[in-house]
Amino acid sequence: MRPPRGPAGAHGRHRGEEPAARARRCGPRAGVGAVSDVDDLLERVRERLRTTPSCGVARVDRLVGDALRPGKLLRPDLVLRSAVATGSDLGRTADVERRVIEGALSVELLHVATLVHDDIIDAADVRRGRPSVVASAGVATAIVVGDLLLARGAAAAARSSGAASGVWARTLDCMAAGQLREAGLAESPSLEAHAEYASLKTAELFRSSAEIGALAAGAAPWVVEAHGTFGLHFGMAFQHVDDLLDLVGDAGRMGKPTGADATNGVPTAISLLSGRDGLEEVAGLIADELEEARAALRPGPGAAALATWAGGALRRAARAAVDPADRDLDARLTTAFGRLDDASDPRAWELRPCRTSSSV
Repeated sequence: MRPPRGPAGAHGRHRGEEPAARARRCGPRAGVGAVSDVDDLLERVRERLRTTPSCGVARVDRLVGDALRPGKLLRPDLVLRSAVATGSDLGRTADVERRVIEGALSVELLHVATLVHDDIIDAADVRRGRPSVVASAGVATAIVVGDLLLARGAAAAARSSGAASGVWARTLDCMAAGQLREAGLAESPSLEAHAEYASLKTAELFRSSAEIGALAAGAAPWVVEAHGTFGLHFGMAFQHVDDLLDLVGDAGRMGKPTGADATNGVPTAISLLSGRDGLEEVAGLIADELEEARAALRPGPGAAALATWAGGALRRAARAAVDPADRDLDARLTTAFGRLDDASDPRAWELRPCRTSSSV
């Protein structure tokens, strides 16, 4: 059973849309740049995060540095790959490179800021294998550190482009709205409420990452929208993986305690699917979301590469967070995630056309 969707207006889903709207979701056939370009730019983003400017208070600078200790950088990576998937040559001009890097920085700074604030709300002691900001410095300082990161993220978005700044602000608004829904979700849990909550709090940042990448590459508005829809569904798939790892992941490898959702009384799609085999069920949910993500884009080498990367990123995240010595779990993951191969297989582009109406 797949969790029902929330209302389209709440989180950018495109249910019941008109044919013309479906047509706008399909961007031009995209080329794809060299993977080395993405890797090089991602390393530059990583270096920028390691060398953030001083706020003038040494203790706070250390806290900011610890908070920004680079993780997987999945969202900045999506910014870069979304830009490449439009057919843009990221090395074409210094201005394109600058916009893409600033956009990638902006989403990571927003992401880390919300983690700092989440740890305050959840009273979490550990983040990325180290003491959380709130555990190290207390609530008051942690609030300010999160605010500082938000300010720097907003500035980076503005340096990327005016449109990126608007997307960034919308995303913060949506993530705050999602957080405010958490209490209600615990009081009246349902699959519909969870889908809305997850799309706002988690998937919206993936949506904006894909949009900001396309904007930085100078893509047309309908391409930006299509990439945003891709990002939204990829983000939902990521949330399902994260929920799964909260149950079966290894805390040491994940760098944070497991079981946090249950401890905090927050329902997940997995917990709401009571009486089912959670591992196989969540793999189906992930594959469904990846199929929806792929369907948002017009077939082409750039889009196929983006879909393949998305499936691989989720698989790597799951593998990295479980104990390899647990052979039974490893075997079950291999079986359960088999559908990801089909959901992200580039050959499927030859079988599934762009979702437009022939009357358009």
